[in-house]
Amino acid sequence: MYGGSLFRRLWPAFVAAAALPVALLGVGLATTPAAGADTVSTLASSVPPPTPASTPAPPAPPALLTATQVTSTSVTLSWTASVAGCCAITNYTIMYPEPFSDVIPTITVGNVTTATITISPTRQYNIRVSARDSTGHTSPWSNQIIVVAPATDSGPDTVPPGSPTNLTNRNGTLYWTAAPDNVDVTGYHVYRFDGWYTSTLLGTTTSTTYQLPPSATTGPGPRIQFYVRARDAAGNLSAASNTVDATSSTPPADLPPTAPRDLAVSRITSTSATLTWTAAEPGCCDVTGYTIGYFQAFYDLGETVRVGNVTTATIALKPATQYLVVVNASDSGGHSSPSSNSLTIVTPATDTGPDTVPPSTPGTLTVTDVTTTSAKLNWAPSTDNVGVTGYNVYRWDGVFYSTLVATVPGTSYQLSIAPSAPNRYYVRARDAAGNVSIATNEVRVDPTTPPPDPTCAVTYQKQSEWSGGFVADVTIKNTAATAVDGWALAFTFPGDQRITTLWSATYTQSGSAVTIRNASWNGTLAAGASVSFGFQGSWSGSNAAPTGFSLNGAPCR
Repeated sequence: MYGGSLFRRLWPAFVAAAALPVALLGVGLATTPAAGADTVSTLASSVPPPTPASTPAPPAPPALLTATQVTSTSVTLSWTASVAGCCAITNYTIMYPEPFSDVIPTITVGNVTTATITISPTRQYNIRVSARDSTGHTSPWSNQIIVVAPATDSGPDTVPPGSPTNLTNRNGTLYWTAAPDNVDVTGYHVYRFDGWYTSTLLGTTTSTTYQLPPSATTGPGPRIQFYVRARDAAGNLSAASNTVDATSSTPPADLPPTAPRDLAVSRITSTSATLTWTAAEPGCCDVTGYTIGYFQAFYDLGETVRVGNVTTATIALKPATQYLVVVNASDSGGHSSPSSNSLTIVTPATDTGPDTVPPSTPGTLTVTDVTTTSAKLNWAPSTDNVGVTGYNVYRWDGVFYSTLVATVPGTSYQLSIAPSAPNRYYVRARDAAGNVSIATNEVRVDPTTPPPDPTCAVTYQKQSEWSGGFVADVTIKNTAATAVDGWALAFTFPGDQRITTLWSATYTQSGSAVTIRNASWNGTLAAGASVSFGFQGSWSGSNAAPTGFSLNGAPCR
């Protein structure tokens, strides 16, 4: 059994007064002899001072603290053992306070490098570990990790949302940037913190703004602050956002608006599309308007139109044409926001007649049977409200022009290719009314350029797996004849896996696409050398291992 303890961040300071021996070193020493005794006088400087005792070295801090398994009621931790100083290490202390509370729970475990502690659903914990040796010396704390317990361990969603960011208080209104989630964020909880140890839920909202009531900004406490946590449909809560004070916080003068969200099309005709979006949130300055950018597929030029501070607008388009649409906000200070989510649309060929609905997009376009002069294109069939009559196969020059190569009734086409031609292709479904679908992905066929020999090898191994989570180790080997100075490994998860904690490297993840980059200390990979990293992840639908890896853009075997 592990023993636990609680103590407060704020405690009375007591100073114990102890009797100290008097030591006079490096000065003259005079004594008064007893009556009848000889007088003796000695300079203290003539007596060598004692050798000062050396200070015993404490243990080094534990390293690479990670959470290997998180449930609604427990978290399993692992760390790299401390390096002993003067004396043998005997145990470790785990500190796991909740933010916005002055209670600091601790638990002591033996000389181990893994332990499980009890936590509570939806709570956030800031966890660190310290070593202690046989003489009572303690190490500095390890790295800190933030753990948020899910609301439940069953059901389709046991992954908490990401944290809201960029929280500001502008004249009593809180603004923040939306939080991400593996399913969907359904709302936000707004809290008031009194600066001591009490957090109060002020209210909830489905938007990314909240009007503070006047009573929220006054009351006892050394420093009233506010923070926000995101919530999903399963009841999971995110880690807390940054905090802001009760008084207005002035955003940086160069802070742009947030990106407009939820861009969608509410009506489409052969010559127009009516768009809607969720308004951007201001940064330093008031939002004054929006710019809509719309770009024809497989064409290098686009168009833009400027509209006022609105959340709907209609743009003019061409019949039977595919477009990519984005929206940006701008403010009175001349700043432009990041782009909204992108929207791909295709206009019908006509607004009259029995069929004004384009077919669905054909399935993924692939290439097989490549020779020096030919290749075969393959795709999955489309659907249509009336019926698909065929598929248009296009060659694209990579810049402006698409050429219709053939129209075929089936889901494959045998190409004749030439080394000098731009062998880039895509496919669209077609119906009897002349409506065309959104295009497939583009493929490129280049028989004159064989793929280079792989210069890297990757081993992906799952160390453990449980319902909703797993731990994996990855090893990269440089099989080239030259060293790699700085590496980035890219791959795509085949399922809905998300990395939650990673060690010995850094990472970014967008959807299922992942890029792992070297840490500051392992960026050089000599010829024939290997480097490893590991991570903890979450999953719900499938936890199949990825199969395609590339190192600095080059494929690995």
